[in-house]
Amino acid sequence: MWRYLVAIVGLMLLASPAGAFAQSLPGGEWMPAAGAAGDNTLKGFIDQPTGGSSLAAGATFAVSGWVVDTTAEGWAGVDDVQVLLGGTVLGHAVVGLSRPDVAGVTGNPYFISSGFRAVVGGSIPAGMQTLTVLAHTPGRGSWAKTVSVTIGSGAAVAQPVSATGLVAKIISPRPEDVVVSNNNGTIYGIAYDTRTRAELGIGVDRVQVYMDGPRGEAGSQYFGDASFVGTGWSVSWQPTKYNHILHHNLWVYVRSSVSGEELLLNQEINLSS
Repeated sequence: MWRYLVAIVGLMLLASPAGAFAQSLPGGEWMPAAGAAGDNTLKGFIDQPTGGSSLAAGATFAVSGWVVDTTAEGWAGVDDVQVLLGGTVLGHAVVGLSRPDVAGVTGNPYFISSGFRAVVGGSIPAGMQTLTVLAHTPGRGSWAKTVSVTIGSGAAVAQPVSATGLVAKIISPRPEDVVVSNNNGTIYGIAYDTRTRAELGIGVDRVQVYMDGPRGEAGSQYFGDASFVGTGWSVSWQPTKYNHILHHNLWVYVRSSVSGEELLLNQEINLSS
C-alpha cells in the first residue's frame, strides 16, 4: 500500500506545473526547432530572466536554467545551448553546470550536470523582445524554449548574478506589485551557485531578508532566514505591521556555501492599507 502511495506522490511531483519553485521541478516541454527529430523528450526550465522582466538598455545579463533529454543514458543528453534573438545568435551557454536539485527531484544522478548559463546583452533593441533558448541533443537535434523580456524600461537589471557563479533573484513580490497590508505575505525567490559540488547541494546555505535598510543599520527590519525547497527560498512576513507607509525596500542577502561570498538583492515593494 505504501509503495503505491509513494509512487503516486512521485508522479504528482513530476507533473506539477511551473510555479514559484518550478525551477526545482521538471519544466514544460520544449518545442521542435530546425533539425529536430523523433519524439519530444526534453524537459527544462529557464530560471533567469523570468518572463516579463524589465532589463536596462545596454545591460549585460545572464540567461540560465537547466535542460535534459529524459531518454539520455549516463549524462544529461544536451551538448550545446544557444541564446538567440530572432535569427541572431547572442551567445553560447556553458553547459553541464551542476544542478543537484534536478538530480534529486528526477531521481537521475546523471542529471546533476544539466545546468546552463550564458551572458548576453549590450546590443538588444529596446522594447519587448522574445529570447529563444536553443538546446541541441546528438540524437534528436535542436529544441527551443522562449522567454519574453522588456529592454530599455530604465529599470535596473532584475536578475542579479555574480561574475563567479552565485545566482539569485526575488520572484515575488515584484516592484510593480501592490501588497495588500491586511494579508499575511510570503517573499520568495531562487538561489543557487553554479560551481556547487554534490555535497554542498544547491551551493547556497543562507538567505536573509531585511526591509527598510541594510543588515545592521538602525531601522532595518529583520524578517528572518529563508526556508528552502530545492533552489527556491521563501520567508513569511506580516504586512499589517507596515501599512502606514506605501513604499518599502527589501534587502536580501544570499550566501554561497562554495565560496562564502554574499550577493545582495535590493528591491522596492509597495503596500496598500
